Amino acid sequence: MRKAAGPAERGRSLSFRSPVRYVGTSAAIAVGYFAFTELGKALLLKGPAGAFWPSAGLGIAILYLGGLRWWPAVLLGDLGSLASDVIHLGVAPGTAAAEAAGDLARTILAVVILRRLVGPGIMVERLREVGAVVLAVVCGAAISATVAMLALLAGSDIDSAQVVGFWRSWWLGDVSGGVVILSLALAWARGPGAVLRQRMAPEGAFVIAAVVGLSLAALSVREPLTYLVFPALIWAAIRLGAQGATLALTIAVGIAVWITSDALGPFVEHTPTENALNLQLYITIAALTTLCVTALCCERRRAGLALAESRARLVAAGDAERRRIERDLHDGAQQRLVALQVRLRLAEDIVEQDPTSARQKIAELRSATGEVLDDIRSLAAGIYPPDLAAFGLAEALRSLARRAPIAATVEVVGTARCRPEVEEAVYFCCSEALQNVVKHARDARAVFIWLKCDGDMRFEVRDNGSGFSDDGRGGGHGLANMRERIEAVGGTLEIRSVPGAGTTVIGRISPPWWRHTGRAGPSTGQNT
Repeated sequence: MRKAAGPAERGRSLSFRSPVRYVGTSAAIAVGYFAFTELGKALLLKGPAGAFWPSAGLGIAILYLGGLRWWPAVLLGDLGSLASDVIHLGVAPGTAAAEAAGDLARTILAVVILRRLVGPGIMVERLREVGAVVLAVVCGAAISATVAMLALLAGSDIDSAQVVGFWRSWWLGDVSGGVVILSLALAWARGPGAVLRQRMAPEGAFVIAAVVGLSLAALSVREPLTYLVFPALIWAAIRLGAQGATLALTIAVGIAVWITSDALGPFVEHTPTENALNLQLYITIAALTTLCVTALCCERRRAGLALAESRARLVAAGDAERRRIERDLHDGAQQRLVALQVRLRLAEDIVEQDPTSARQKIAELRSATGEVLDDIRSLAAGIYPPDLAAFGLAEALRSLARRAPIAATVEVVGTARCRPEVEEAVYFCCSEALQNVVKHARDARAVFIWLKCDGDMRFEVRDNGSGFSDDGRGGGHGLANMRERIEAVGGTLEIRSVPGAGTTVIGRISPPWWRHTGRAGPSTGQNT
């Protein structure tokens, strides 16, 4: 019978497997990168540099998705490809080593830019993500092109007259290949999506077939039909999302490079360098157009879903509020009114027999009636604050601060009044923020509310509590409700919180939702 491995044996086994697994994975990455680079070489045009360099995008994708720890694998695959250039093309070993260093610097710089600007999980479904991808590839390609140019210039492989053309061609080749391949990898990193679902599969197949057919038709002739494929690419961007759009883009670019590398099509009418430039511009324009349209459509689709969810939450919140009002009326005012009815009947029975006791009962009933009125006023204030309707937002916030269980200060700048729905949204947002301080920031000693009622409306609710770490999830239902209230009246809401430095809620509302009505309150004031 085998004995179970103890903690020490398991630790040694894991420590042994991890380096072996890392070496094996690195070797597989290096081989794959080498094969991909060699495939890219097969599509190179004659000229000072390749028109399309897809391995630039593959290297960035590997390190961004897998982590920077895989840089030795990417470097090893690149060195293997450059070694074949040294053997077969007579490239100087020093020049090849410099190019490998430039390629690695390009890849690492692009990954760092992506992680700093957007963070992990890019799916090229937002304009911000598309912009980050383009910026990262552009900056990284500039490093690679500069290092390669200096290395070849030092080795007398090019002269000073070729420097500009060489740098431009190398840089555009890295940019075009990097944007296309990196976008494809990022879009498909989380597995197949809507493009392969049963409902979308027939349309996706038809779109891909249209891209292939239009690309072959446009690039197989020398007539001005180069951009005939763009309607199909835009169709893919609108209907198939990031995955379908990047796949269609890659197929269209691959066909263009393949046809042009065989000296066919509209990009071979001039010198090799000019041909490379024309193809690079075509690829870059096609990539930027497709990715931007895709991001806009995805953002619009997400906005529609968010709006539907927001409406559903509003309906649910309205139902819950109606149930709360019904419960409060039943448990509070209604019970008091029933008790009043019973006591009135008792007073009626004794009014002739014992007038003194009857007068005492009536006095008690008058006091009980006042309590019922207070309950109803409190309930009505939760629906729409009376101070807000009577005196405006500034005075309503001061009243809110006076009733708060924590020291609260209100400062108001400006005298203008705005539309009732705007005042209501700002009031309840400040009230919710104040309640959040009381509930969640128990170590907070004070809250400061600042309101600017001049031109663009702005308000802040700031506390000196412990704050919280903003993990990008946007907070809970309370913060979501606050944001929906302000966005419903054309404003924006921002939450700033630093652990140990408190939390600030900042809201802004611009015209036309904010407008003067001729009713004015105090211009400035402070109330604790």
